[in-house]
Amino acid sequence: MICVVEDVADLWALERTAAFAGRYHVLGGTLSALDGRGPEDLSIAALVARAAPEDVTEIILATSATVEGQTTAHYVAERLAGANVTVSR
Repeated sequence: MICVVEDVADLWALERTAAFAGRYHVLGGTLSALDGRGPEDLSIAALVARAAPEDVTEIILATSATVEGQTTAHYVAERLAGANVTVSR
């Protein structure tokens, strides 16, 4: 499993809870047209590449409940549609 978070602070917060024992992927932010952040500014391509190996079975999208977080999660889920993984929130 890979848990996708927006930034390193989110990773640390999840690590402190000890609720997840898998691997993490830090996107480096969220998509935001107002701030000029598009898909090429985040590490989405690297995530899609990490989802390709057969040992990855699930991607958990742990983005925030903001408009930007929801938009980012939706975009990432669409990009992972061709991968053979379960995408959950």
